[in-house]
Amino acid sequence: MFAAIHLPCFQFQAITLGGAAGPAALLDEVVTGTPLAREQACVLQVNAQAERLLVHPGMTASMARARCATLQFLYRDAGAELAAQEVLLQCSSNRTPFYESTSPGLCVLDLSSLPGVKGAELAYGRAICEELARSKLTARVGFARRADLAILAAHTAAPIRVMLGEEVDRACLGALPLEVLQPAWQTAEVFALWGVKTVGDLCKLPRAGVTERLGREGMLLWDLATGGRDRLLKLVRPVPGYRVEEDFEHSIECLEPLLFILRRHLQSLCDRLGATWRVAAAAVVELHFEDGSRHLRELRIAEPTRDVELLFRVIHTALEGVSAAAPIRGVVLEFRAVTPAGSQSLLFERTLKDPNRFAETLAHLEAVVGSGNVGRVRLLPSRRLDAFAVTGFFENEKSTVPLRALEESTCSGLPLRRLRPAPVTQVFLVDRKPAAFRNARYSQAVTACDGPWLVSGDWWDVTQAWRREIWIVTGEDGGLYQLARHRNGEWVMEGLLG
Repeated sequence: MFAAIHLPCFQFQAITLGGAAGPAALLDEVVTGTPLAREQACVLQVNAQAERLLVHPGMTASMARARCATLQFLYRDAGAELAAQEVLLQCSSNRTPFYESTSPGLCVLDLSSLPGVKGAELAYGRAICEELARSKLTARVGFARRADLAILAAHTAAPIRVMLGEEVDRACLGALPLEVLQPAWQTAEVFALWGVKTVGDLCKLPRAGVTERLGREGMLLWDLATGGRDRLLKLVRPVPGYRVEEDFEHSIECLEPLLFILRRHLQSLCDRLGATWRVAAAAVVELHFEDGSRHLRELRIAEPTRDVELLFRVIHTALEGVSAAAPIRGVVLEFRAVTPAGSQSLLFERTLKDPNRFAETLAHLEAVVGSGNVGRVRLLPSRRLDAFAVTGFFENEKSTVPLRALEESTCSGLPLRRLRPAPVTQVFLVDRKPAAFRNARYSQAVTACDGPWLVSGDWWDVTQAWRREIWIVTGEDGGLYQLARHRNGEWVMEGLLG
């Protein structure tokens, strides 16, 4: 079962939206030439009042004016036609995802997969007409077993026509003008020379003769005039968007009304995700305040999902700690959509039972200890002691430590037992070499020393620059100790070797 939605006099409806006051005619474009050229402009469409005064499409402007002195001339507006077509496409998409934008003012819907339509075509068609009437558009709806036949039924509908017995109803199609088949202008001229003006005239011609003289187009037009063939629709696949923006009429000062609005948008976005078989990997929440400032937060979803309740909890947790000096004027919510990944857990690998729940716990901890203080420790490519950074727990970053550094860190030698924290040590120098050292735990005279080794880094940053002077000394007890003098001249004992 197919349904065709046809907006008669589409260009005229798009520009008038509800009708013009008095008789009116639509011209193709504003003629800026001589007065004679403006008078010879061709009339494309007329309203019912002008038609009653015997003004017909195809007349020149001067002829139409002669029939009706009060005739109002209108001109095509591409923006208005585009807006009207968008309304028609939205109405079609509300009915089924399988629809075709056949031409301006005409859409064909595949209703074969929708339950409850067969046997209730009249009510279904009336609902479509009422929906378009709210946008001040008049529609005709035709139902048939074939898409092309549904188009012809829509042209003869008043305003709804159901063609179940094709052989019986096909006779009424003969009076349709040949323009409903939308032939090429060269073909239309040939039909005019043959005296073929209606669909019925074309059906009377032999198919083989039309095909022999007009080729493939003639054959397709003949098949269309006789009821069409089974064909696939050129489905409209709009680019999916997962972003909503809303400017509030009244500013919001509390979290609860904001969450109420976000929950409504979440449901809409999750429906879009479900329609495209995708899930949300991250959510971007942007708040606009009355003082012109804004708050932007990107929330990564531990396990991509389109569960409304789970996404709502993540956003709720993130907004709990937000404070601002001005009320909220608007909000933007956007999803980063990805294809759901199916994977099987490894036999000897332990994974999180509920990654999203674990991410919520991390978010609560981050709200307490501060942003950037919760996550996974990542070593930095530096010889500075304890050089590390904290990254997101679920970020799969590659190690930034070069392979050479890893090889050097695993070279053979005596292991160093680090003292954390490294105790401040008093070192006595003789000839600029350690001769003895003392701290709260160790007090040794140095029998031998080796060094110094100078290491430094981040010298280009005054606040982060560091430098160490390392000495390996042998105590009087035979132990090997590692001493270091920092940039500020302070000595510490970093550890014991062996």
